[in-house]
Amino acid sequence: MWAQAERYLGVGTRSYSRFSADLDVDDAYHPQRGSDSFEVPTFWVADGVGEYLTNGLPSALHQLYRGDGRFLLPVHPQTLAMLADEVLGVLRACEPGPVLTVVPSANVRTVFVLRHGPAAVQPHFVKLHYPRRLSRFTRRLRLPIISVQLWVASELCGIGAPVLPEVGAGVLGTDRRHAWGYLLRELDFAEPDGFTVPMFALYGQDLRAPDDPTLLEQLIVLSGSSPGEFLTDRLVRPMVRLWTRAATQTGCALEMHGQNTLFSFSASGQESTVGYRDCGVYVDPTVRTLRGLPVDDLPPINVMGRDVRFPREQVFSLAYDSFLGHHTLSFVARLGEQRYGVPPSVLQEAAREEFAACPEAASLLPKTVAYYDDQLHDDGGWELVDTGAAPEWR
Repeated sequence: MWAQAERYLGVGTRSYSRFSADLDVDDAYHPQRGSDSFEVPTFWVADGVGEYLTNGLPSALHQLYRGDGRFLLPVHPQTLAMLADEVLGVLRACEPGPVLTVVPSANVRTVFVLRHGPAAVQPHFVKLHYPRRLSRFTRRLRLPIISVQLWVASELCGIGAPVLPEVGAGVLGTDRRHAWGYLLRELDFAEPDGFTVPMFALYGQDLRAPDDPTLLEQLIVLSGSSPGEFLTDRLVRPMVRLWTRAATQTGCALEMHGQNTLFSFSASGQESTVGYRDCGVYVDPTVRTLRGLPVDDLPPINVMGRDVRFPREQVFSLAYDSFLGHHTLSFVARLGEQRYGVPPSVLQEAAREEFAACPEAASLLPKTVAYYDDQLHDDGGWELVDTGAAPEWR
């Protein structure tokens, strides 16, 4: 169900900015227009030509990607077609590995892996280097951001957060800034009899059955809860709790938009969990210092006050007010009002109560909302601006 939800239940959800629907990808690899699966070539890269990294989290996935003195490097077919001759020469000198049979996820460059060559494997995610623009940014996956994701995953697991952790990675090259590669991400944190979908799949329309009620509407019926109760207690409050918990206990500003926020539910609809994936987030050393957490092992980038030049309050606002609030909960609120007549203020008040229940969180954010400026930058960078808007979800 997860792969189907990723690909087909997002109609109408890529409308939160004028760049959000941009996907520079050929039809063969497109989540909606592509075939059921496609193949990703791999190469056995010798230690020294590249590097395999872990963060200490146990995982059976290492056995699939780590060999004796070498590791497996998957490369997206469109990335392979763009590589410089020098890099292609390095890869051609490597022994070919098993072709991966994969299914694209909603964000294109993260894929579900189903098979290594002819052998079925434990389903998992691989996040691939993809130097093309998806939404606002070109999606390169270089060593610095790989290091961030491994570090943050370890931190979130350390507080017991419901996260799909990145557990390993491989990079080609030895340059600490420009070596590029992939990340391994575990697939499941839910109960064995449950289902997990990205949050956007709850409120998005089905591409193949546009007249069907949304999954969220179906779950409300299945649960027997009132719409207002389901929306506030099963979605809004758990999302805010997870965000404030991560921010105040680890200094990590989770980006809980509709792709990264996950919803797991039992077959009966009576139980559910809000979770998270994709640990490429910003980290605040001030929070960590105040909590007595170490700050001498921080990742090489994405550290507020060091390489992130915007005020920490604005960075936290981008993550909470814009990603969690505007990019996700505003869609939930719109559906609740249109389908059930639940005023958005009901959901917003529940979010404010949960936010206020964590007093430490209030000092992290500014009085007004920060968001990206409304343009693309030639260098792939980004700017934050104070929109002047009052926050709706805190």
